[in-house]
Amino acid sequence: MRVVRTLAAGAFIAGAASVLATVGAGSAGAVAVTPMPEVGGVRVDLSPADTQWVHNNNFGHVLAGIPHPSAPSFGMALDAAAAVSSAQPNGRVVFTVFGPLHEMNGSMLAVQ
Repeated sequence: MRVVRTLAAGAFIAGAASVLATVGAGSAGAVAVTPMPEVGGVRVDLSPADTQWVHNNNFGHVLAGIPHPSAPSFGMALDAAAAVSSAQPNGRVVFTVFGPLHEMNGSMLAVQ
């Protein structure tokens, strides 16, 4: 099952990726952050274990509280994508963020 959601991601995305990498499910290097210089952005791939961790801890809800206009939208989308993906064997969440840090836009994909 695939769920695609376009969202305004905001500058907090890079920080969210580093938080996920630090406090995730415990597997070293499980969160992959890939620079995409050709489009001026980054791609963040959560492992199935990190996706499960995000879902179990409602981490999107935590991110929704960051004082940024797009934080609530991103947090809700992250929780929704993690819920869908974690219900599937080896499901994971991938999100891509484009643009300069102060004007980021992106997309989120829940992958089975």
